[in-house]
This record gives sequence, C-alpha cells and structure tokens, in this order.
Amino acid sequence: MDDFHAKMDAAKVVALWEQEGRSNYPPDAAHVWRWATLNPLLDEAVGVTDMNNAERRVLILRNPAFADTDRDGAAANLSVNLQVLMPGEKARPHRHTMHALRFALEGDGASTIVEGKDCPMLPGDMILTPGWTWHQHKHEGKTRAVWVDALDVPLHRYLDSGVFQPGPAPQVDEPPPDGAYAAAGLVPDQPSAHKPYSPMFRYPWGTAVKALEAMRPAADGSRRLRYTNPATGGAIMSTLDCFLVGLAKGAATQAYRTNTNAVCVVMEGEGESRVGEDTVTWGPKDIFSLPHGQWISHKATSAGARLFQITDRELFRRLDFLRDEFRP
Repeated sequence: MDDFHAKMDAAKVVALWEQEGRSNYPPDAAHVWRWATLNPLLDEAVGVTDMNNAERRVLILRNPAFADTDRDGAAANLSVNLQVLMPGEKARPHRHTMHALRFALEGDGASTIVEGKDCPMLPGDMILTPGWTWHQHKHEGKTRAVWVDALDVPLHRYLDSGVFQPGPAPQVDEPPPDGAYAAAGLVPDQPSAHKPYSPMFRYPWGTAVKALEAMRPAADGSRRLRYTNPATGGAIMSTLDCFLVGLAKGAATQAYRTNTNAVCVVMEGEGESRVGEDTVTWGPKDIFSLPHGQWISHKATSAGARLFQITDRELFRRLDFLRDEFRP
C-alpha cells in the first residue's frame, strides 16, 4: 500500500474509498445586528475616513456562525453591508460582475445613478445595480444617508468570477424611464429593455407598501409581496430575490423551512422570529439572518411591522434545487 500511495501521490490522484465523506454544514443559528450598535459605528466611520481615500464607506456584516469555516458574509451566498454617505459627498463610478441592491434606511437627498438613470434613495426605497452596470452615488441633501448593500459576493468568490472595473464610466444608452413600466401587463418593446435583470432600477417604498396593503392577508394575517422584473414577472436579478413581509400584531406566521437563505431588514415595527430553537427579537433598522435548514416563524409585537427580505431563492430555483416545507 505504501508503494501504491507513493505512485498515487506522484500521479496526483487519491483513492475515493480512503476519503472521509463530507456532509453539509449543520444548520446555522440566526444572528441579529442591532441598529443601536451599528448606528454609532457609522458615525465613527465618517470620522475616520472620507471619500477621497475610500472607494465606498462600507461596514461589512460578518456572521459569527462562519468564524471557523471557509464561508463569509451575513448568510450563506449573501454579502450584506451598511454604507454611509454624507451631504455633499460622492462615491465615484464603477462596475463589477456581482449583482447588488441598495435598500435605503435614512437620508433626504442621496441617489444612485445606474447606467445613466438617476434613482433617488428615500427611506424604504430599493435600488438595483445589476452585475456589470455602471453605478455611482451622490448626496445633495442635508442629513446623513445610510443604506443596506446586498450582493452575491460569496457566490462569485466560490466561482472565482468576480471582476471589478473602476470609472470613469463611458457614455451609455439610458434605459427606459420607470414610468414606462407603470401599467400592469405593458412593457417597452425596445432593445435596451431586454436585459437579464429588471430594467426598473428603483422600487419606491410608498409604492411597495400600497401594493402590500392591497393584498388579501393569509390565514395567519401576514402579507408577502415579491419584487419582480416587470419585463418577465420573475426575480429582479438572476441570483437575488426580494420580498416585503407585513405582519399582523400578535399572530405567529405559519412555520416554514427552506434550503435557501435570507437576511431581513426591519423597516417598521417590532417583533420576534423563531429560528430553530432560538428566538430573535427585533426592532426598527435591525438586521437579522434566516439560515437554511431551520424552522422559521415570525410574530409582530407592534402594529405595522414590515420586514424587507433579501434571499438567494432565485439561484436555487434556476438550478432546480429549491425545496420548501410548511407546517400545518
């Protein structure tokens, strides 16, 4: 056998029967990043760096469940960060292969320019910066602007497919205005509208809440709205799928388990989420993870609780790997 092993080593092969079987990681516990802790750190970040020496002023959320593994991010397949921009500041243009979205938490005059389209960032607005689209940020308001960044960075690291290109951005053909998608069932028929991601880069909070409240609630009182590509009716991007969940005060939602992962941003209200054997309490602007493989249920402890959910469901759906279970 020693001679056999020496020959295998020289040939750069190994014996399958001698390899330890690798199982999946055990289900992670949920983790919550408290706004009360993050908020002062953002102010300190402003004090220690400026936009002259930083590509972006960003704090990366790192899930402690991944501390002793080769994984990274706020949840499996999801990188979630907080970005802050002060009045008068700009973040220079760039593009990258990673899909990204921005969910605004506060601010009165910030905007993201995506492929030449100016997208205001009011609290609760979602802004898309799909892979390989040119984008930059500016702030012409009077108060601090903060938003959540969400990207599929872990997937690109695994595939070794991440590419970054700094600006300046070239002249691009601006996509159709968002108003062209305002009527249900009607979309522009022009080349710039046919992209592998949503051409409607800005999803205003007021519009989303109005649509959510128009829905008939489920038996547990909850409402769940999906952000979609108006040209296809599918997910906003090929790896990221987003939802807005409204919860009825005092009613626990039906428990579910999935093989996908999510990160929740609490836009309004207070409540708690049961994730496996743990209970996570949350309030406005808290951010918490919902790992795969755990039974999950939510309950609002105040009226008007709304959760913005970022998930990797679309990645699993496209690979035909998606699995969901529900308890009666």
